[in-house]
Amino acid sequence: MKHLLIAITLITSLSLKAQDNFVLNEGKVSWIKVYETKKSKEEIIAHFKSSGLFKLFRVEDGKIIATLRPQEIDKTNKKIAGTLPPALLVKTKFAGSVIISLKEGKYRVNYNNILLVGSGELIKKGEKQTFETHYVNKDGKAFRISFNKKPKTIYNLKFNEVFQMEVAKSDDW
Repeated sequence: MKHLLIAITLITSLSLKAQDNFVLNEGKVSWIKVYETKKSKEEIIAHFKSSGLFKLFRVEDGKIIATLRPQEIDKTNKKIAGTLPPALLVKTKFAGSVIISLKEGKYRVNYNNILLVGSGELIKKGEKQTFETHYVNKDGKAFRISFNKKPKTIYNLKFNEVFQMEVAKSDDW
């Protein structure tokens, strides 16, 4: 019975880790996710270029290199609203650098240099603070416990919403 409990715990923790898109490397946070798509590389580029998400946008060596405009977390979103999000999440916007690597049938988003942009409530309006300032321990080796509770889940949901291309719904039965 003891071995069964250990096995279940190990499998559960591995599956939770597999869903974790946040990476902490040398004190810097990145969010990385691979998406599958039926769109061509050109269609992916066109989608993100016309999305309005980015201030700076260039394509180089099969990658989109861009700067994300400040985005806000919608506290009325049903997936987020039910979790009573911490004030920092809903009273700031997020921005940062994005590299989207392209391959046939998929693209990988590497979102780094994540910034929190103040709205004037908790952080001065327009002031930018690093994600690490609020969510990484001072030694840079681990996420703060508070990050692993709600912020991690909410940011994962929102980042996924921002970078996932909508799949066209088919009228076929």
